[in-house]
Amino acid sequence: MEIINESGMVEEKGFSRRTFLTGAAVTAMAAMSAGMLVGCGQGKSADEGAADGKADAAAASEADNIDPVAVPASWDEEFDVIVVGSGGGLFGAVRAAELGANVCCVEKSASVGGASKESSIFAVSGTKVQLEAGLPDISAMMIQGSLAKQTPGAGNEKSIINIGMTATRTMDWVSDLGLELEPTTTGGPQGGMTGVSPAGKELDGLAARTNIYAYTFLEEQLKAMGGTLKLNTKMIGLVKDGDAIVGIQVDDENGEVKHLKANKGVILAAGGMCSNREMLAKYVPSAYYRVKCSSAGTQDSGESIRMGLGAGAELGGFDSYQAFDGGINDVPWDYYLYNGDIQLARQAWLGIDSRGNRVPYYTSVAKYGAQGTLYQNLPGSQKYCIFDSHYEEYAESFDQECCRHLIVPTMPDIDRIPEALIEHDWKLGAQRGIEAGRIKKADTLEELAELLGLDAGIVTAAVEKWNADVAAGPESLDGIPGAWLHPVADGPFYGVAIGSIMFSTQTGLLVNENMQVISTKGTVIPGLYAAGSNAGGQCGPDASYGLCLEPQGGVCYAATTAFMAGEHVMGALPEFKMPEFLLQPAQ
Repeated sequence: MEIINESGMVEEKGFSRRTFLTGAAVTAMAAMSAGMLVGCGQGKSADEGAADGKADAAAASEADNIDPVAVPASWDEEFDVIVVGSGGGLFGAVRAAELGANVCCVEKSASVGGASKESSIFAVSGTKVQLEAGLPDISAMMIQGSLAKQTPGAGNEKSIINIGMTATRTMDWVSDLGLELEPTTTGGPQGGMTGVSPAGKELDGLAARTNIYAYTFLEEQLKAMGGTLKLNTKMIGLVKDGDAIVGIQVDDENGEVKHLKANKGVILAAGGMCSNREMLAKYVPSAYYRVKCSSAGTQDSGESIRMGLGAGAELGGFDSYQAFDGGINDVPWDYYLYNGDIQLARQAWLGIDSRGNRVPYYTSVAKYGAQGTLYQNLPGSQKYCIFDSHYEEYAESFDQECCRHLIVPTMPDIDRIPEALIEHDWKLGAQRGIEAGRIKKADTLEELAELLGLDAGIVTAAVEKWNADVAAGPESLDGIPGAWLHPVADGPFYGVAIGSIMFSTQTGLLVNENMQVISTKGTVIPGLYAAGSNAGGQCGPDASYGLCLEPQGGVCYAATTAFMAGEHVMGALPEFKMPEFLLQPAQ
């Protein structure tokens, strides 16, 4: 069941005592000015040895580590491998099941996919479908791009390389299973991003939820291979025996606490900490202070990372995350990217900073992350978009790609997006933003400047210069193609501040090249793996606040790392070898 909260986000709920309480907590969160999460459970430590082993009702802070629970007197269920999270985690779950494991995948929502299902591309190169389409294999270049973001000697090279080397094999594997993929259409005829997507799903430019088909496909595969999928089931503790993780404690779909044993290993693939403001302040302060809102979803609440840290894991990738353009003011922290007011704000308008300087506009999908980074480096971490009463006509003339492509009701396959989420029409969402005052409306430019908190002289001078430059008929202006250029001439006038929006956190548990979690002592924690945003340090150190287009970032990263963990726990992941192109001396 999908519920649309007042943030414009989809929440997937079942009708259990636990999910009812969780929904109440999320509603309370949306009403709080700080957007803090409430009500996550904290497990008892093994040393406490509680009789029931149930997690405490609440932690002192939503950023506190969550201690592991004691081994129960008896287990409720027993598996070889337990995967927590059904987005990228399904790649690991299905791979382990294919290799003969008795697998259980635990998902706290009512359906599979997590934040990953909202995406449109697996960033990868060299796959069979790409090569068959005549596209060059640039996977080596992509790996080198990720390595270039690292500080030399930081020690993450092996894991970054192994992820990049395995990404192509992961996508070929799922294709061989029967998921039909095609080179992504995202980025237009010039490309801009390289990757694959479920075939035939990006119809009429609809990018939202393209990858939902990948995760429902893997759900079917897991069941066909005899695996167990537990929806509406939330992990509330890791079970630790000595130094090893041997299982998990869950609050199941009936609101009952159960202990699930994992004879070979637990793979944490439950998303990052985007929705946990306290964790962001502690571990990702650049995002906390510079990002306007998050589109990762309320499920990205960070408990699995807190549990890993509580079990003795080292932190990896401090202050590392991914964001791009799209954050606006006066919205709840968790706010969906495809809401019409965000879609309107992201279009190719006159853009200035608070000083009146014009701000470049990047039209390429590959530079959406760079656009967000640019905004974060402006005063107030935002620019101001200014446009006039013809905004509907002008916006629909822009040939935008991916998530900037305007949502309209006539799009094929539009029903894959819940109608209540965006009403299937960007105009309605934009009007709602205007009525709520998120997008300012005024009869004069002077009045608009006041509403935006800007000097009237700066705004009127910027508009006057813009109109003169547009009238000159340039091929492009500030990066905007000439055909997209329009004057700001007829009232009423509109303005909106826009900054960056969260995509994912890359701050998590330190892992090695096999996705095994490393302890604060520097040793492997037996039985514990981390994948996706639960694993930290693979996308760049300290405030790497762009959009990572290599396999070390995004949904391809989540899928590949879970796939690697699923193989390693079953003894099937090839031993790491430095690729030849990195052994060759630089020319």
